Amino acid sequence: MTAHLGDLARSVWRRTRPSAVPDPFQTLTAQSRLTRLSGEINRLEQESRSGRWARAHHLTAAQAAYDRVLTEACDLLEVPVPDGPPAVRRVLAESELRSRGWSW
Repeated sequence: MTAHLGDLARSVWRRTRPSAVPDPFQTLTAQSRLTRLSGEINRLEQESRSGRWARAHHLTAAQAAYDRVLTEACDLLEVPVPDGPPAVRRVLAESELRSRGWSW
């Protein structure tokens, strides 16, 4: 229970402390790249015309690029990227960015 309270206190502290304001053009660029990549991932997930191997390869590449841009966005806002499996890191990073007003 004490560890949970410590994590909660650190989370509240991170959200309330003043942070450096990122360059708005870098912010827009990152949001634009996230929008483009998430659209590409959705398109690849829905597409059934192309061969399975090629589609899987492109989907893996798009997800890796999305994760890299997500990490760059977290670095831009000085948000710590959590450790763990990529899917967990992705969800936590997305929720943290969205809580700070980002949309894509």
